Amino acid sequence: MTIGDGVAVGTIENSDPLPAAWLSRFGRTVAEQALDGVAGRMAASRTPGMQGTLAGQALIPSTGAGQAFDPTASGQPGAGGTAPGGSGADRDAVLAMADIARSFDRGSGGAGHGGDAFGHGDAFGDDRSGTGFGGTQARSRTMSAREALLGSSFSLTAQRDGAGGTMAFWGRASQGSFDGKERGDGTDIGLDGEVTTGMLGADYARGRWLVGLALTQSTAEGKYAAIGAPAGAPTGADDGAVRAGDGTVEASLTAAIPYAAFRASERLKLWGAAGYGSGEVTLKTVEENYKADTSWTMAAAGMRGDLLVPPADGTGGPALALTSDALWARTSSDDTSELRATESDVTRLRLGLEGSWHVALENGGQLTPKLEVGARHDGGDAETGFGVELGGGIAWTDPALGLSLDLSGRTLLAHEDGAFRDRGYAASLSYDPTPATKRGPTLSMRQAFGGKATGGLDALFDAAPLEDRVSGAGGGEATSRWTMEAAWGFPVFGDRFTGSPHVGLGLAAAARDYSLGWRLTPESRSAPDLSFGLKATRRESDTAGPEHAIGLELTTRW
Repeated sequence: MTIGDGVAVGTIENSDPLPAAWLSRFGRTVAEQALDGVAGRMAASRTPGMQGTLAGQALIPSTGAGQAFDPTASGQPGAGGTAPGGSGADRDAVLAMADIARSFDRGSGGAGHGGDAFGHGDAFGDDRSGTGFGGTQARSRTMSAREALLGSSFSLTAQRDGAGGTMAFWGRASQGSFDGKERGDGTDIGLDGEVTTGMLGADYARGRWLVGLALTQSTAEGKYAAIGAPAGAPTGADDGAVRAGDGTVEASLTAAIPYAAFRASERLKLWGAAGYGSGEVTLKTVEENYKADTSWTMAAAGMRGDLLVPPADGTGGPALALTSDALWARTSSDDTSELRATESDVTRLRLGLEGSWHVALENGGQLTPKLEVGARHDGGDAETGFGVELGGGIAWTDPALGLSLDLSGRTLLAHEDGAFRDRGYAASLSYDPTPATKRGPTLSMRQAFGGKATGGLDALFDAAPLEDRVSGAGGGEATSRWTMEAAWGFPVFGDRFTGSPHVGLGLAAAARDYSLGWRLTPESRSAPDLSFGLKATRRESDTAGPEHAIGLELTTRW
């Protein structure tokens, strides 16, 4: 009896949480980076000209030459606080979806605004986004040429057309990371990743409308490893199946993201964004590589409504605003002979209430107490949780003395996990005897403790999930950061410009920053609208050797 050749066909499928667990966090990070770019456009100036930043160093205060890209606003409740490295507007410009909603209500003061709904006209002030040394807990690191490019951006805005609108082209790059833990079949999986996204976009603003389109290219690398696996547990068995062992992951994604904003009324502003993209993911084990095509879908929307608006005569009064937004993102991978199809969703809902009371003082100063409360829910197939945070503070300015003081604090009131604690406090003092000009001496100092101290909404609307920002019972409360910068502006180039040498010092628990720089800003009306800044920084750390960095910023409009 003869037995012929036998033929068998088998399919190997992964039964552990990968790649879905990793892809859900990758897709969420890409969505956050994309919305951060959209937020920056809604806060950007529409003044014709080109602006550029190199190595992420926001060195130059605004010259007030152009109105930010922002529907006319009625004075943001809680304005006047100072975040690390910038003004309240600077701070907001780096908060992704919160920015999109909140940038609608920034800086123009309501009545008397000479421009249209998207910022063509009067000067807005500071439209840059920067994060100073005191903004995060100090970490020692080295900046490479690639990282310098990641901190660079540009925008080119054309002259108004015959219909009164403006076209703008822009680009930026950003990098983010994630880490988490996913429960597997008997073994938990720890995973992390670093995501780099480049964006090129164009948008058009006219009247009460803004419409735009952004193209993004994202790449990511990460790893996964079994947590608490039993001794002798297989990692990549002989059958070739993908198991809950150690390995690395690589992914790429190309996406298109249309976005729009509309000022429905004097007190209601709406925005929305959507995105679709495709790419691939590769899981690498010790013995095999597994590859699958992926797709990514995102939708986000939000609003801001002014419930109370201070009087337009500047006498002060109450201000109250409601901010809300929602995000949904889905990342899926196709079915292959080695990997089964996966689909993972993440969601985020946020609701915030901002209140303040502007009190005009007899000497021309202003006193502004403020209170903010926010609720947030993260859901889906990544980190989840619900929390309520409260923030408040008081800001005081006296132009006659050239002094301004800001006290702020924030605390996590409630979280699903009662062990989570997160709170922060900060105080800042600045001296500028001639705020109408960049000349003369200026001094700013800030002391911060714990986590983010600025506003419940600023913390809740941070891109990081609540579970990532609150680390057990300590909540980072012992962390202390202190920053100082002193500058002096002198007339240069025939009194047409102001040159400002400046020095800075930053102190944290395990690191120290020393900075030296020079800024050039136009002073007279006949001067070209050109700003230039150079900054050198030395960082010393208790855990690594000294590091040096040089930052350059050039802004010009014509």
